[in-house]
Amino acid sequence: MEMDFYFFSDARDKWWNSRLPTIEDGDFRRIALRRYRVAGEPFVPALPLRLRPDRYDAIIKNLNGRLMLPSLYGAARLRRVPFVLWTGMWFHPQTTFHRLSRPVTEALYRDVPAIVVYGEHVKRVLLEVPGVSPEKIFVAGQAVDASRFTGVQPVGTGRPVALFVGQFEERKGIDDLLAAFDRVTDPAAELRLIGNGSLEEQIRQRVNGSSRVTIVGHVPQDDLPAELSRATCLVLPSVTTRETNEPWGLVVNEAMHAGLPVVATEAVGAAVGGLVRDGENGYVVPERNPERLGDAMQRLLGDREAAVRMGRQARVDAAEFNYDRMADAFQGAVEYAVQHGWT
Repeated sequence: MEMDFYFFSDARDKWWNSRLPTIEDGDFRRIALRRYRVAGEPFVPALPLRLRPDRYDAIIKNLNGRLMLPSLYGAARLRRVPFVLWTGMWFHPQTTFHRLSRPVTEALYRDVPAIVVYGEHVKRVLLEVPGVSPEKIFVAGQAVDASRFTGVQPVGTGRPVALFVGQFEERKGIDDLLAAFDRVTDPAAELRLIGNGSLEEQIRQRVNGSSRVTIVGHVPQDDLPAELSRATCLVLPSVTTRETNEPWGLVVNEAMHAGLPVVATEAVGAAVGGLVRDGENGYVVPERNPERLGDAMQRLLGDREAAVRMGRQARVDAAEFNYDRMADAFQGAVEYAVQHGWT
């Protein structure tokens, strides 16, 4: 499909990780319009005016943007341009704003011509909303560029290493991870923490020079395969907070493409969405349960043969979550929206 891309967030305000590079160019047509901030939210007033049926057959918009979403949805509906919603939300946040906006969000689910979701777990949640038709929901399955990781060699014979990659924030469950790792009995086992965030200093104080825990800090994407190559398993101990949970966790795909089994909690979208399968390519444990988390880590770090076997299966399973599958879902959603339009 021929597409135009509009990025409305301020590229200089990367709240998720200030060290990540900004997307400046690529193999797509990007259109830059003047941005403003209204009540702290990014807004592009010229964009709704461009959403005309003689310019676009359909519009794809994700669920974020307190100003951009309603303005683009309203413009699309007014001009009868088919609207495709892209969402990974499988837990509605419990803040005051989100509680008040939930009926509006559910009305949006019912009204838009088509929806693309991160995985089956999101589809299940949407189908609990009265009036949402299953025919208009298309499951993309989150994917990464596998070529960067499939060349990583499987688990070696060195020190057993559990690897965490993510933001050092409450929702990532690092406190639980540290408590869980204390249950790993092998004195040679190592926990490596890759990332940065607001809790970094607190985590450093908690670790307090432990010889078994290494805080690596931020690692550029180009260097991540090397880190995965030295690990025995990936651990993603995310937890649900009032504001959010883990919509997916793309690092899970990356690790599995590299041949690593994964230990994830039930708050991780990649686990409830079907990528991490308990006892087959890793383990899925309850969130906020260091005992179960630690036991799962112990099983993988203490049994290299099992870790290698599960890692091989992880590679096979991750291959099913690819860009072709994602593109097919988006194409299907666009074609469905164009065919059925607004009700």
